[in-house]
Amino acid sequence: MILIPLLLGAALIGIVASFWKDLVSFLRQAVEKVRQLVSGVVYGCKVFIKKMYEGIKEISRHYSKVDQHWEETTITRVVSESEVPSDILEKAKACEELDITDELEMQLESA
Repeated sequence: MILIPLLLGAALIGIVASFWKDLVSFLRQAVEKVRQLVSGVVYGCKVFIKKMYEGIKEISRHYSKVDQHWEETTITRVVSESEVPSDILEKAKACEELDITDELEMQLESA
């Protein structure tokens, strides 16, 4: 009887860990693409998710300064809802676009 909750808990932890690992991988690829596209210095980025009809859209917005003006470069991908932790999915369903930059930073700091 105790084994089932433990297995379910382990599966949930696996989904959450996999989500953040995949998101970090996506972000690394996005940063590399932005470096190729942007001629100025990239100063930072924000990470969002957005509930779409076909799934969840992961959005990374990168901010750079070229000459004297700021530019925003956006890179996106769509993932299935099953790949997103339930707490984040519920928040994403409740708003237009959910900023998960702080959550990502916490995951990176704890890794």
